[in-house]
This record gives sequence, structure tokens and C-alpha cells, in this order.
Amino acid sequence: MIKGTQTPINKEELKKLNQILEQLIDSNDSLEFRSPVDHKTLGLHDYLIVIKKPMDLGTCSKKLQNSEYKYVEECLDDIQQIWDNCKLYNGPSSWITKLSEKLEKSFKKYVKNYLPLVNLPQSSVKVKKITEDSGVQEDTQQTISHNEKVEFSNNLKQLNSDQIGGIVQIIQANSPSAFVAVNKERFQIIIDNIDFDTFVKCQNQIQSWMTGEEVNKKVKI
Repeated sequence: MIKGTQTPINKEELKKLNQILEQLIDSNDSLEFRSPVDHKTLGLHDYLIVIKKPMDLGTCSKKLQNSEYKYVEECLDDIQQIWDNCKLYNGPSSWITKLSEKLEKSFKKYVKNYLPLVNLPQSSVKVKKITEDSGVQEDTQQTISHNEKVEFSNNLKQLNSDQIGGIVQIIQANSPSAFVAVNKERFQIIIDNIDFDTFVKCQNQIQSWMTGEEVNKKVKI
């Protein structure tokens, strides 16, 4: 929150904050950010050491409904904390960081639309970038880490035949070089050939199946 800037939450501000949160929660990209990070199940033993203030969209929504926020800026800062935590823990090249950056842009657009007089929250995570001024080209390539590829491969093994078919459809439509038909009954998925955006689509779809929460009734290709 910017010091000296405090906007009390009245009826109209409450309505607009709810609209912002609803749009973020309804986004197909927000599945990983709707509930607290289950760091114990995921084996992220250092999560609470690195992340001092865990936050998620569901918690923000509950705090808003329970009148735990006195000022608009307090709620916006908590939402910004979600993106900052993700970037801080996962690093700049992770697929989920790229997802959080996409949601962060949407979030700030919503704030400008619904609350134009309120200052945008500022990120507390500063990522060093090498610019052309230094004589080195900035690296903006989106990469998939080895651990993420291993996780993806393990998740595929847990899917049923219909779900595998859905993932194949996504890959064939978006990264055809990653699909190799061995014969009429067998095929291979070459994870190294899956581009970043397709990988994120597949991961989101798989996570929706594994958590029992369907992103769409039909697979989004």
C-alpha cells in the first residue's frame, strides 16, 4: 500500500472489489491460485521459509466477505502478494510464474477499470533484466524446467484413456511436432518439443482433472 493513500471500503468499493476477485477466480488461468499452496503435500519444505506471507484468491475473497479489510488498498495488496509470492518462489523462467504474470496484468487492468482513482499496487519482487543498454540482449524466452517436465510425465501416467485423448488433442492442435504416431495403436509424446503455451494449457487441464474441478466441460484446444 502506498503510504498516505487509504480508500475506505464502502458499499460501492466492496462491489467493485468482489467483481475484480470474481473475474480472477473465473479465469481458466487461475486454478493454481484459488486456494492456499499445499506445500506439505507438494513436498515444498522451504516454502514457508521463502514465503513470509502466503496468499491466494480464495483467502482474499473470504477476508473481503468477512470485512477483514478496512481499506481498498489492503485487499489489492493481498492480491498482488499472490503474484509476488509465485515469482519469488518459482523464479522467472517457470511456467507458473509466466501464468502469474499474465494474471497480474489482467488484475491491474481490472483495477484501472473498476477503481480508476486508486493507485495500482506495486510488486515487491524485483527481477533483474539485462537490457540493450548494457550491450546484452534481454532474454525473454519462456522455458520449462526439468522438474516440471518430470511432473508432467508423471501426471500423464495417472490419466484415463479419455483424458489422455484430450491432452493429445491439445498437443496435436498446438505443438504437432511433439506428437509421434508409432502405429495405429501406439504413439509418443515428446515433452521437449511441446512449446511453453501448449505446456501450460496441458498442465491446467490435467490439474483440473486431478483436483476434480473441470475448467471446461470440453477440452480447450
